[in-house]
Amino acid sequence: MAIVTACHQQALAQQLNRIRMARVLSVLPQAQQQLFHLIPLMLQVNHADLPGALNENTPCGIDYFSLSDEAIAACKAMSLPIPTVLQPNSMAFEGVYAMGSSASFGQNQQSDIDVWLVYKHGLTQAELNLVNDKNKLLTDWFASFDFEVNFYLVHPMQFRDSNVCESGQSLGLEHSGSSQHWLLLEEFYRTHICLAGKTVAWWPSASQHATAQYPHLLYLGDVTSLPAAEYFGASLWQLYKGLNKPHKALLKVLLLETYAAEYPNTTLITQQIWQLCEQQNFSCDNDAYLLLYYRIEQYLLAQEDHHRLEIVRRCFYLKSGVMLSQLSLQNEHDWRAHKMRQLVAQWHWSPELIAALDNSPNWHSGQLKWFNQQLSELLLTSYKNLLQFASTQALSDRMRVEELGLLARKLHTYFSDDDHILQPLNRLWSLSIQEPQLVVRYCEASTRFYLYRQMPPESVASEDELCDSLASIHANQVIHDADNVCSLVSWAVMNGLATADTKWTQVGRGRRRADKLGYLSRKLIPVLHNVPMVSKRHLCEPWFYQKIVFVVNVDDDPTVNWQGQELMFDYLDLNVLSFGRDKTNLISSVAVVCLNSWGEWHSHRFHGDTALLEAISFIVLGLKRSDDKVDLSIISCSAKLKQPIFNQLKGLLFRCYGLMKKVSQTNTLMHQITVGEFRYGMYFNSLGMMYRKIDTTVKKDLVENLVLARPELIDDPYASVPSVIQQFVATGAKQYFLRERNEILDVFIVDENNQLTQKQYQHVSMKDFVGKESHLYVFNQRQQRLPVFNMPQFFQLCRIEGELQVHPFGLSDDEMGTAF
Repeated sequence: MAIVTACHQQALAQQLNRIRMARVLSVLPQAQQQLFHLIPLMLQVNHADLPGALNENTPCGIDYFSLSDEAIAACKAMSLPIPTVLQPNSMAFEGVYAMGSSASFGQNQQSDIDVWLVYKHGLTQAELNLVNDKNKLLTDWFASFDFEVNFYLVHPMQFRDSNVCESGQSLGLEHSGSSQHWLLLEEFYRTHICLAGKTVAWWPSASQHATAQYPHLLYLGDVTSLPAAEYFGASLWQLYKGLNKPHKALLKVLLLETYAAEYPNTTLITQQIWQLCEQQNFSCDNDAYLLLYYRIEQYLLAQEDHHRLEIVRRCFYLKSGVMLSQLSLQNEHDWRAHKMRQLVAQWHWSPELIAALDNSPNWHSGQLKWFNQQLSELLLTSYKNLLQFASTQALSDRMRVEELGLLARKLHTYFSDDDHILQPLNRLWSLSIQEPQLVVRYCEASTRFYLYRQMPPESVASEDELCDSLASIHANQVIHDADNVCSLVSWAVMNGLATADTKWTQVGRGRRRADKLGYLSRKLIPVLHNVPMVSKRHLCEPWFYQKIVFVVNVDDDPTVNWQGQELMFDYLDLNVLSFGRDKTNLISSVAVVCLNSWGEWHSHRFHGDTALLEAISFIVLGLKRSDDKVDLSIISCSAKLKQPIFNQLKGLLFRCYGLMKKVSQTNTLMHQITVGEFRYGMYFNSLGMMYRKIDTTVKKDLVENLVLARPELIDDPYASVPSVIQQFVATGAKQYFLRERNEILDVFIVDENNQLTQKQYQHVSMKDFVGKESHLYVFNQRQQRLPVFNMPQFFQLCRIEGELQVHPFGLSDDEMGTAF
């Protein structure tokens, strides 16, 4: 009876596999169909004339591989040689499987193909490295045909043996690392297509014991009892993936929320698919993505949450790529089209809404901003619900705390409510969002600036009124708002709305103001568009500045009243900060636009006579850890004297940068500067810069560039801690510095405002301490003043060759260099 059952289950799985193969090919263009057929062949052999050939020792070969007629035809069509020797001496792979949205309602022409290579457990790390190198070459080759194929190495015991999991791939751009485990396997089971190799035993009754006697079956693990501890890490990973594809991530996060709401009696989509297979239902209703939507719909209807449901429907429709208002002869025969028509009829969508969704490649910035806001709000709502569910559980013991910190730090940039962070606008499907005209409007009641695509009507009453339908979002609705105009212009430039040809206007202001905004926009373009890569090392270390832009006199402009010749300033070496008989300060406002090493753009405005001193004080600590590649730019928006102001500011900023680099823990460097009627001392120490007025009766040369002992050193809490800690101090993030000595754990805690506390723990390991503190920080929200995404950073103090050094906790040097 067991043999009959196993054969029957295998037959059902293979029948579903054949249907999925037909579906994935029916959606792909002909050229990509040929490439799809070639994927297993490229992994079966190492042939010098085939793509991916790098090293003759690279492991290859797939169990039960047979060369298909389609693969032979594809080789001929692409002028590739057909290998005469197909069977290597030993097989490297148990099987090759596509997984994800392929062959489902979620597959569209932009979808990538994710391929799992389940390799033999006997392969060495050196051999796996060779396979990885080959996979990269194959990915590049497929990409040359505009076909994205990503390969992932999977150990056959990865989901059953925790020791194997520990040695798996670390967190990366496309790899979830330790953030999810069983949920990843469940997604594989419900979506996979066997391209070559063993049949995966994914049916609910499968087990290691039941499949051991069948060598042609591959059993990876049991997902019927998903641990609750994994939901939090998986939700973080989906939020991170949502930074690029929020519509796709929203569906997956809501599925997690649905699963969690049913816990512990969760019925997995994998189980639903198999039940339909046993009923011989292989229609489009037996589709992983459609079933995913139905589960979310059922959950949200029970919650009476019609707003979230409507956005989910739009995401599902857009993800499918079935454009009902633009059906051509080719996609008229799309196997999903009929079902999609039924769905939109049930949803009571208007033809205008369908046309607006189908026109997503041409969405303007207003439509994008509205949809981004909806997606972000819904993602955070689901995350908070999952956080509440997970708060009663322990963090997954499989999840590395250091990877939790990396994900949270990356998410903080996008979900922070800090008004000074310039939030990136996800372009989603839009090919271009540049605007020929942008209009600024200042509202005295809210003391904020508002950005429009065209002149707003006089009747605009509420700045944040946005329509519920994409089709009715007009050009005269607010795109963005900020507390200063420089932030508004910077945001538009950073996100590609403003180009060199964009015409700027400010309501109620004249041509001079429009010219100034256009000038600022053009000056910011090269600075804001050329940004360095963010690596794991950057995210797990304190931030530092990579780019700083000083924008001068974009608001009030004292130079308007200047009647003299600019040449006189340079010739007489006059001071723009204290000019003439009246000692006029010609810099009345300074905006600082800065990029830190975490990839965050910030914008801050300072005004008044001490604006420049406040701006320097604000940025100088972030310069201490910057290297010589830091980009310091100055944009003078003054009506006159642009060059003298630029020259003097450049000299002052580089002087301050040099002084900050020279200070040590035990000294203070002082620089004198005259601003307006007063002389100020700028005092630089290891924790930043402060300024204060100095006695004008003292001769200038007596106070210029003094080297002073730290006056507060006796009472300085930093005096009793390792000096190396001060090199890592940065505002805005909580930091833990840990040192193990015998049975004692020294803990130095620097809070968001650089206040220091010291603690000691006995018989507590560093790993246990970090895990406990992370758990408390994530789940004890009532005690937290900051969003959960602003996770603490943990550092290990260790002595190497006699020198005390600081290293991010838990991450190796090899991991930290990769992009993230």
